[in-house]
Amino acid sequence: MRRILLKVLGWIVFAVLTVCVLVWLVLATPLFSDFRKTFVADLLTDQLGQPFLIEGDARVVLAGTTLVHVSGARIPSENIPSLNLAELDLLEWELNLPALLDGRIDIDNLAIDGLQTNLITQADGTTSWTKNNNQQAGQKNEEADQDPPEKEDVNQDASTADQAKPTIISFLSGRTVSFSNIGLVSKDEASGFEFDFQLEKILLEQLEGGNLVSVTGEGSVNGERFTWDGKFPDGAAFTNLVEFGDISLSYNGARVPNSSDSYTAKLALDTGQIGDVFEALGLVRSLEGVGTVSMDVTSAPDRLALHNLQTSLTLDKGQAISITGNIDNVLSNAGFDLLIDARLHPEGQPPAAADSLKNLKLREIKAHIVNVDDKLKFEELLVLTNAFDQGLDRVGPISIGHIYRSEAKTLGLRDIALQAGPEANPYLVAKGDIGDVLNLGLVDLNGRLHGEADLLLKNLPTEEVAKFGGVEADFSISDHDGALSLRKLNARTVNTELWTLQANLVIASIEELAGLKLGFDFGVSDTAPFLAALGLDPVDVESLSTSLSLEGAAKEAKIGVGFLADETDLSTQVSFDLSQDINVVRGKIESQRMRLSDLREGAKIFVQLSERSKAQKMAAEDQEIDDGPPIQPLVLEKNDGIFDLKRILTETDLEIDLVIAEFVGDAGTSSMNSRFIAKKGQIQAGPLELYLGPGFFKVTASMDAVNDPERVRVEGTTSGWDFGEILKAVGVDIQAHGLLSANVDVTGNISSGKAFANSMAGWATLNMRNGAIATSLLELAGLGIFPWLVSKEFSEGETQIVCVKAPISINAGKVSFDSVVAETASVQLVVKGAVDWVRDSIAIRAEPRRVGVPLARSAWPFDVEGKLSDPKFKLDIGGSRSRRNDGADEMPANREPCTPDFEQLQ
Repeated sequence: MRRILLKVLGWIVFAVLTVCVLVWLVLATPLFSDFRKTFVADLLTDQLGQPFLIEGDARVVLAGTTLVHVSGARIPSENIPSLNLAELDLLEWELNLPALLDGRIDIDNLAIDGLQTNLITQADGTTSWTKNNNQQAGQKNEEADQDPPEKEDVNQDASTADQAKPTIISFLSGRTVSFSNIGLVSKDEASGFEFDFQLEKILLEQLEGGNLVSVTGEGSVNGERFTWDGKFPDGAAFTNLVEFGDISLSYNGARVPNSSDSYTAKLALDTGQIGDVFEALGLVRSLEGVGTVSMDVTSAPDRLALHNLQTSLTLDKGQAISITGNIDNVLSNAGFDLLIDARLHPEGQPPAAADSLKNLKLREIKAHIVNVDDKLKFEELLVLTNAFDQGLDRVGPISIGHIYRSEAKTLGLRDIALQAGPEANPYLVAKGDIGDVLNLGLVDLNGRLHGEADLLLKNLPTEEVAKFGGVEADFSISDHDGALSLRKLNARTVNTELWTLQANLVIASIEELAGLKLGFDFGVSDTAPFLAALGLDPVDVESLSTSLSLEGAAKEAKIGVGFLADETDLSTQVSFDLSQDINVVRGKIESQRMRLSDLREGAKIFVQLSERSKAQKMAAEDQEIDDGPPIQPLVLEKNDGIFDLKRILTETDLEIDLVIAEFVGDAGTSSMNSRFIAKKGQIQAGPLELYLGPGFFKVTASMDAVNDPERVRVEGTTSGWDFGEILKAVGVDIQAHGLLSANVDVTGNISSGKAFANSMAGWATLNMRNGAIATSLLELAGLGIFPWLVSKEFSEGETQIVCVKAPISINAGKVSFDSVVAETASVQLVVKGAVDWVRDSIAIRAEPRRVGVPLARSAWPFDVEGKLSDPKFKLDIGGSRSRRNDGADEMPANREPCTPDFEQLQ
């Protein structure tokens, strides 16, 4: 019997040893590696709620608390096949073997080394991880609110909730875990934000018998060092402190009683240098300064509330920004009530008033943001600059689709939608993106404006608004080339026959002509009611329209201007060719019929509209209360390089033709032709040819803009003008007739009108033949009293003028002449002297004599002397005689009229 017992015991020992060997072979030898990897992978898959794959090895060291060793493992993404959610070099944990034999899994004291986690959200919203059951439960709860289930379904849901699929977070929360050499990349392709965590170590410990979870760690985020110290006691308040250099973030709170996934907390942030915060977020340092942020946070499923928000930022340049208020639910944009006050200059040092566009600066922004349904709106928005203040009390709702990081690493807003005006009928709607919201850069906005005409024509009487219809406009604002400006505009009037306005604008680049298109048309079919409705004076023109067009390409541009008023038409076309060595400009100003009265009356409309606009602006400024520096008118800065006249004239090949087929002026009908030429600094304007009835003008101006840019030469001739009509025009009521002609050739300084008159040098002549004047005083002066009394001219009361010839010399404001002659059949009047308007002096001697006897006594010679402003007339009573020094005393047989007889003596 004893031998049998020993034999049985031996077999039992052998069996146990065999089983131990087999268990050891299964748990530790390479022969059963695949079995171990599959077993451990399935075990961790159930615990993590994510597929867990082992590509290295899995070993088990048996003991009361068994040690499990896993290497070369990964968790593939279920949603992104080509990506691993996590990869790790080493994973070790302790497994309670007795609990496992009892059917319970008890894992603790995890050690993880070389973990790389990828939390990726693709542009279409796909995530590298599987969303947890809490999010799915939230959606089910919403459906349950709409359609309450039967009682037994509720119990079933409750049972299902108790058996919810585990998550990585729930798995880790009750265990001691140590991490080393950990990398975590969190990237949202839709928002552009990317955070690269390099964690040297993180330790999650179960302390005080499992009643306290402690989390400590250190590492870097996007290259910025940080430390984390968190305490999560069971049933008590939790604390978190995260420090990034000078940045300190505390997040302390407590769970809501009887809730496993809701809590309240107090967030406090001391930014240190704000620029460091931007770098930690992977953004460029858009702002510098210090700030604090505090708020009360309430977190629950489908709700994130922020109350008692207090934000204060003090920037390095003295600006101050504060944000206060409450948000009932950030996730649904509910209960927004925020006040923003931004002082954008040092306290007490507002920017100087802007006198040019480049000096325009913001002074202050005040805003009250609330929500309407799920969209945001400005209850009040006040923008103050150093050039104007603009208050807007009807801006919103405003919605923001996404906050994102641009490729330039700036903070951007995507899918912005805003409106202004009454909510039910806004007059402005705009959508788009702002890629750099802090610097108002990378802007791309498209919008539509729709409203009544009083949006443009301010202070229209209420009863007149309907007559003017409405205004619609589609527009685009962008700064793709670095300059924020209006890039596209299509505006028009609608629902009116009283007036028309159309404007079209396309700007591809602020600095280049290519892609530039501009069109503007304004018209009034009946000016009387149009002006009356605006409270303006009527004009003597019924219809009026103007147009402007501009089109640019890479090396050329075209400009067109049109004007129509009743019977007047005027068009201008100018082209610019910039492909040559010098710019080539060609143009034409053309009119089939132009009435001076139409031009004059049409201009009155634009003058009155301009004065009305200025008056309204002044009235608005008088009502404003301004506590800032004096506001000066904002004007565009003059660019001397662009508008330098000398540069234009010397670097341009320019030809402009003027053709007016019929010009109707106050004096009658005429036609006009001219040309303006400028090439390589040589400039010629004209000849300007003007035909007015029998009269004719032909004038040419020329200039050497290279060698003598301040002087211009004017040459001209005129003829066909009636002497009597000219006397009437200057107010002399004497009947006369005769055809006048003149020639002029002068040069002067064109820096000003006065400079030209005072520097003018050259000559001019005036001629008249076969005329008459209704007076015989010239005969009296030349013949004496008695011959005059018996003369034909005295009896008829009219003197026939054979000719007038007046050559003059002009030099620096002085006109001199020594042979001005007016001649009748019996008398020759010779005038000599000078008129100097610069020195205000006059000295003239006039001697009338019988024709052909220059040595005879002049009966009534006279002098005009003294100041030009107060001349003195002196009659030489007794007459005077003349004598040639060479003794000549006989007239030639072929005497020339209108040449001084004295000079013709032989």
